[in-house]
Amino acid sequence: MKSKQKLNIKIIYEDPFNHFESEKFLYTLNKQIINIYNLQKGTNSNLLLEFANEEYAIYKPEIGERPLYDFPSGCLYKREYASYIFSLLLGWPNIPPTFIVNIDPYGQGSIQKIISNKGLNYFDLFNIKTNDFFKFAIFDFLINNADRKGGHCILDEENKLWSIDHGVTFHEIFKIRTVMFDVWEKIISEKIIKEITKSKSKFINDKNIQTLFKKLLSTSEIKAIIKRLNLILETKKLPPINQYDNIPWPLI
Repeated sequence: MKSKQKLNIKIIYEDPFNHFESEKFLYTLNKQIINIYNLQKGTNSNLLLEFANEEYAIYKPEIGERPLYDFPSGCLYKREYASYIFSLLLGWPNIPPTFIVNIDPYGQGSIQKIISNKGLNYFDLFNIKTNDFFKFAIFDFLINNADRKGGHCILDEENKLWSIDHGVTFHEIFKIRTVMFDVWEKIISEKIIKEITKSKSKFINDKNIQTLFKKLLSTSEIKAIIKRLNLILETKKLPPINQYDNIPWPLI
């Protein structure tokens, strides 16, 4: 058992929009940590933190990341955080509050609130959350999500849908891998197009947002985001994908 004081948590980047969920997460991070669990989540090593207010968070340090052949080393935690910020720009999907922190002695990484959920996944929820999942699919294209598994969609105790695990994102080359083939090729409504148009304007014109993303992603990756935004707005649909090149493994 270790205390927060011994861990010395320092917040590097939080939520520039001051979303109410982020405010609640900041409250949790100010509580004492009563337990730390070392766990292997996917291919990377992470820490599960239990706080005194009975909340949990997952900490994904840079040093726990396994190198990938097609992504730069030591950047997945930045992409987790960038995905959260981009979801706030769009207004969807729901991603648990995610910050970048430095925790001694582990170093810099992302920290995300754990959402208590019903243990269901995309394949369990598709028939009752189809419209929500279409927004997930649009979001995945805009962030170029290379790892949308069924287990990366969870339903909380209040039936609110959440999207998790966004480390393998924002590559400049098209790398979509998803289980959401059922919703992928629907026509995008004018309402959603207006939301994307508004978000694009914020992304391009807000100097603070541009400065933040330049610290998280490369110049070419930021330009690729704008290209994907433009493509959606021009075509009003998602590009075609196939189950040979664009499916993740395992599915859950």
